[in-house]
Amino acid sequence: MAKTSKKPVVKKVRATKRKFRLVAKNLILFIILSLLSFLLYNVSSDQMYRDFFSLLTWILGFIAVAFFIVLLILFFLKVLKK
Repeated sequence: MAKTSKKPVVKKVRATKRKFRLVAKNLILFIILSLLSFLLYNVSSDQMYRDFFSLLTWILGFIAVAFFIVLLILFFLKVLKK
């Protein structure tokens, strides 16, 4: 029996309106959550809460940056398609 090499199937990534809307909604959501966490960090007086909200702000901020990068990638895919 001879082995046949199968090539992996590569699908094209398309920048659709649905993907734009999904990424934009998530980006806005995580920006709002990050700003809310930052506000609670500034308002809280207990050190435990300050540490928690600081960590939460950093995590949500990084997630928002990730969604922004995905939005830029989708934008460039759409522009380069034309």
